Amino acid sequence: MDPDALQAEVDEWVRDGIITETQAEAILARYDGDDAGRSRAVVALSVVGSALVFVGVTLFLATNWDDLPTVAQVAVLLAGPGLAYAAGSTAYRRSVPRAGLALTLLGAVLVGPSLFLLADLASVEIAEVWLLFAWTAIALPTGHALDSRVGTGFGLVVLAGVVLDLTSPSEPVTSLALLGVTLFCLAVANTDRIRWTYRVVGATFALVGVIALTTLDGRFEWFELDASATLAALAVGAVMGSGWLWWRADRVTAMWATTATVAIAVGTTAGVLAAETIPNAAALAVVHLTGLAAIAATGYYGYRTGSRTFVDLAAVAALGQTLSFVASTVVDALSGSIALVVAGTILITAGIALERGRRSILARVER
Repeated sequence: MDPDALQAEVDEWVRDGIITETQAEAILARYDGDDAGRSRAVVALSVVGSALVFVGVTLFLATNWDDLPTVAQVAVLLAGPGLAYAAGSTAYRRSVPRAGLALTLLGAVLVGPSLFLLADLASVEIAEVWLLFAWTAIALPTGHALDSRVGTGFGLVVLAGVVLDLTSPSEPVTSLALLGVTLFCLAVANTDRIRWTYRVVGATFALVGVIALTTLDGRFEWFELDASATLAALAVGAVMGSGWLWWRADRVTAMWATTATVAIAVGTTAGVLAAETIPNAAALAVVHLTGLAAIAATGYYGYRTGSRTFVDLAAVAALGQTLSFVASTVVDALSGSIALVVAGTILITAGIALERGRRSILARVER
């Protein structure tokens, strides 16, 4: 069976609620057979080949860049992404889609360095945010056009760079977290693969943001949040996106978005007030509780939607928060070898508990 046709059919079953994502993965693993093996081999070879080309070009330029005339430098910077896109298009026309995907994504990756180096060669003052925006404007549509999770995810990471640049010098974690909620909500307007990518990347950004707040023990006075149009737009996007999901009666998804938004708002407020109004210990307790709420919501979302990815994401986030908690409590309270022994014991116990909980949830999901 053609693996691409099978993938499309299984994606439709998931969208219609006939099977869960975990069951879809099991079906693909069972019925793809030799074709899947060959497909994975093509993907692996294409990715490795693209990576080698990228590394080779980078090493060559790093070694010989200053010796090249300006015209040659411009030609190289334009030819790099252009040839990668052209080769990818040729591979698609010749029915080698996986090689085409790898080459096209290589082109999207090369666009960014080319833009920055071209701006440097032109000796013009262009704000970094505009170069990142231009990179996003090329990379993200490329991922959408290819219906690629990797390509779309890469574009969203570059978009996060735009947002973080706009929020500088303000504390970036709140903006990143709010961007994550907004992306998660925007997934309702995209295809299956793209929707999955927006939700996974969005949830990851949100969890990274709320967990980062838990690492501010003793440093809350450094937490600065400047009111800006970017922060306001992200906050409005998260709130309106959550409301949109409730209006669509997508309760499980709306519950995650609402919980994450509230967790970000409460945790950020605690961080801002910690420097002058509330004690450091109280602020730390609040941000840890908000982090737990966001992690629990992610695990529940994975359970209700049958998504192994979100269950795993919640487990990894829980481990990260456990590390932060141990560092701000046990390590600070004790010293030397005793702190290491106690912290290690807690982490081992937490790891075992998290793995058992993860397996229990996945067993229920797969029923």
